[in-house]
Amino acid sequence: MGAVALGAPLYVFPRPFVRFAGLSGNDTFVYELGGAAMIGYAVALALIAFLAGFVAFASNQINGFVVAVSIWAVIVAWALAQVLVSRRGVVSGPRDVATAVAAVLVLATASAAIFGVGPQLPGPFASVMGYRGEDEYIYRLAGAACFGYVAMGVQELRSLHWDDLRLPNVMALAFNGLAFVASVFEVLANRGTILVYLVALAAGFFAVAIATILVRRGR
Repeated sequence: MGAVALGAPLYVFPRPFVRFAGLSGNDTFVYELGGAAMIGYAVALALIAFLAGFVAFASNQINGFVVAVSIWAVIVAWALAQVLVSRRGVVSGPRDVATAVAAVLVLATASAAIFGVGPQLPGPFASVMGYRGEDEYIYRLAGAACFGYVAMGVQELRSLHWDDLRLPNVMALAFNGLAFVASVFEVLANRGTILVYLVALAAGFFAVAIATILVRRGR
């Protein structure tokens, strides 16, 4: 619920929300991407969001928003650790999905890794992609959200069992679908940038591919 509570305002009304949080309110497309990723899932980003907060603390970029997200990340990361410990030794079922599904997972995981690494260097990333890069914490937080999908993708590839893949694919569909919609609105508003077009292509492709996987139940 915490991820949804943070992701929804970032996606729906990013500029007022980040200004309320004490940030600049520029680069709204980046905020929308971060919000889309957070809406897609609620747990996987917690630990890495804490790391983004740690960087903000270390660079003296501290405000109430950074503190609140960091505290939430610690709480959720602790809860996730308890779940992981309680499920030690649980064995997944046999591989029962098509080879094409594995291929899509590999591509999606690699794409999430790229979009996760780039924002961790907000200045160069924003410059290349056509943005200001003023709110470094938001950039790192959006990248952290993408890294959560990398971790999820790796675990899916280790399993390749449909029961383990169903929910993660629903989460990924939500993320990619919302990201694609945001990129379309940017294009229609004549705010197209390198990042907008890259996201439109990648998110559009993965939204269709993942929807197909869900309909076919991994076959």
